[in-house]
Amino acid sequence: MIVNDVREAVIAVLNRHFPDIKICDEEIEQGLAEPCFFVKLFPTAQGREFNRRYKRYHAFDIHYFAATNEAMQVMAGQLYEHLEYIQLSGSVVRGSKLHHEMIDGVLHFFVNYDFHIIREKPAVPKMRELEQEGDIKHDEKRKSNTADPIYETAIFSCQ
Repeated sequence: MIVNDVREAVIAVLNRHFPDIKICDEEIEQGLAEPCFFVKLFPTAQGREFNRRYKRYHAFDIHYFAATNEAMQVMAGQLYEHLEYIQLSGSVVRGSKLHHEMIDGVLHFFVNYDFHIIREKPAVPKMRELEQEGDIKHDEKRKSNTADPIYETAIFSCQ
């Protein structure tokens, strides 16, 4: 999963539930017509947890521009409901740290989508051939009067 997949999943939820509202995902345009959304992805992060397992962190600030404070408050309630879960690569990811605030007449709705990823194992060549040499010790005494054990050499080969 790449970062754009998460952003596209958030935009897809907004499109599905608010088809009549324009969504800007690159830049805020001058003279933009209300109502509209602007989806801003904060810098993402990734932390290593164990072996090939990592956790990725994606924080969003979804701006909603509307004519009235009342319309923004109503939208905030709907965003809590619709952005709690998103579909991402066939899985459901739950949003966390959902909260909102009004700043300079714009609704800012914050949500984080954090999930684990597992990196693929690096390709390691399989063993093709092994040749090992060793000695086999027998505890039988030689026919002669020596107390030394008898050793044989064996070669093992796997292919």
